[in-house]
Formats: sequence, structure tokens, C-alpha cells
Amino acid sequence: MVDGARRLEDALAKLPVFRGVVWRGAGFELTTPLTLHVPLPTSKDVRVASENFRAPVLHAIISGSGREVGPLSRHPAEAEVALLPGTVLTPATGVHVIEGFRVQVVSEVLPGGESALQVSNEDLAPLLAVARAAHPVDITSPGRFFVD
Repeated sequence: MVDGARRLEDALAKLPVFRGVVWRGAGFELTTPLTLHVPLPTSKDVRVASENFRAPVLHAIISGSGREVGPLSRHPAEAEVALLPGTVLTPATGVHVIEGFRVQVVSEVLPGGESALQVSNEDLAPLLAVARAAHPVDITSPGRFFVD
């Protein structure tokens, strides 16, 4: 199994880098930095990540080194971006309300110690408004981007 996991990590590392906002549904607020030990699936589509806003909290993750999985996925509409093992995620804000949704901004800490990017509520509000107005999406991988 270790060889298979290592091959997966090696393959993911070769995919194109994604820099920007990705999402995960959550049932908690991140309060301390978190180092990933396995790949973490995220989505560029907040509806996919939250299973059509079923998640109590939306983590808006500011990625600086995620990998674009979507084009190779069996479900490309999931718009998946994988965060690799060794990635450090740190809370940039507490949970707060944007466009009626409970959101926490989480930033990837890059190797030099700096955060990936900066985003504001004003940057996230239009993304959430567009997602709210969109039709519900088919959830093809329940629990992949949000676990109760």
C-alpha cells in the first residue's frame, strides 16, 4: 500500500499547479495549523465542496501549490484540486458570515513561511453569490469534499 500511495503522490506532483481559492465543506473551525499527511481533495466549485451547501462551514482555502486533478478525473465537473502531503494549512480568519454562509479562510503556508495569497470578504462574496444562484449540482462522490 505504501508503494501505491507513493506512486499517487508522485503522479499528483506532476500535475499543473493551481493557485487560487478552493473549497471544502467542514463541520468545524480550524484553530491551529494543520500539516497534511495524505492528499486532500478540494474543489474549485463551492457547491461541489459543500454538497450543495449542506456543510455547516465552508473552508475557503487559498492554495499556492494545489494540483489540478479535474481534467483527468472520472468526474471532471467536480473541478478537483488536490493539496499534497506536507502542505501546511493555517487559519487566516475565524468563521464568519459572508453572503449568508459561514466561511473560514484558510491559507496554505508556502515553504518560505509566507501565505499563498490574500483574499478579502469582498473577493469571496461574488463567488458565493454566483454559487447560490446556480442550480444544485449532482454529487457524484458523496463525502469526498465534505464529511459530516
